[in-house]
Amino acid sequence: MRQRMILMLLITLPCVGLDQWSKMQATAHLAGKPAQVYFEGILRLQYALNPGAWGSLGASLPDPVRKAVFTLGVGAVLAVLAVYILRNQHSKLMTSALSLVLAGGLGNLIDRALYGHVVDFLYLGYAGISWMHTNIFNVADVAIMAGAGLLLLHALTEGRKPEPGSDGAEVSELESSQEPAQK
Repeated sequence: MRQRMILMLLITLPCVGLDQWSKMQATAHLAGKPAQVYFEGILRLQYALNPGAWGSLGASLPDPVRKAVFTLGVGAVLAVLAVYILRNQHSKLMTSALSLVLAGGLGNLIDRALYGHVVDFLYLGYAGISWMHTNIFNVADVAIMAGAGLLLLHALTEGRKPEPGSDGAEVSELESSQEPAQK
């Protein structure tokens, strides 16, 4: 458990710190100003306050409901996730993936709890192709998506490995229920 906690903290704390720092920078340098466009429109820095989740999902909910769902509900889910990471045996890949999701969730939860909204400021798109773009997002969202990507990688690789100590051979129900032979 100690190694999982160290790995979780080595991922979570810097991610949350970078997320909060980047949001402070976005607030200081982008708020109230026109979007800054780079690489022929592929990257746009645009300040936005998001009271909902990804893509403003839930932003139109009544304020008490939105706060309950996105602060208390998300906080409870993140607490369960942290306990799950620490109490269960996982590969380093799985621990890293879940820690990234935890970090992103915590970064956005801090904003929602303190300010009632999340600061978003990154946008990716390809000019000329209307369907090839993102919502406005932040570093916490990047951590969540990176964690999701690692979870997919885990499912495609480590999730198919046989259990440690097994040779991968199937054991029939009859064989598994028999007592070992006495010497």
